[in-house]
Amino acid sequence: MVFNSKFQLTVKPMLKKLILLLNVTILFACASQDITSQSQPTYEHYRACDLMSLDFISTMQCGKSTRNSYCLPDNKCSRKGNSLVAYYDQLAMAVQTNELSEIEARNLFLKRNNAAEAEYNEVMKKINAQ
Repeated sequence: MVFNSKFQLTVKPMLKKLILLLNVTILFACASQDITSQSQPTYEHYRACDLMSLDFISTMQCGKSTRNSYCLPDNKCSRKGNSLVAYYDQLAMAVQTNELSEIEARNLFLKRNNAAEAEYNEVMKKINAQ
């Protein structure tokens, strides 16, 4: 198909402007990222999986898998994160062995995950204040 010259004259400048706008947007997004926090906390991996409305065991497996995929390759898993994963593993095991119902385990998970987030925010506040 051959485009007429009028079409080329109107579309090419618009495409150039669109590409320029996209580049500026991408650069702005990269520049505005918070660089004080170089790692994603463990609780965020689990929260993201929980938002997918999976059953409790699947949420725990998803959280552990995404967290480990994130931090194990670069050996940047924290001790606190490891202990949080261990706690969540215990909750999942308690559900599987019927020691806890899914509702009880989810309530304990949410309570601990919120506490982990609050602790992380407090540490970041202190770091940013320095």
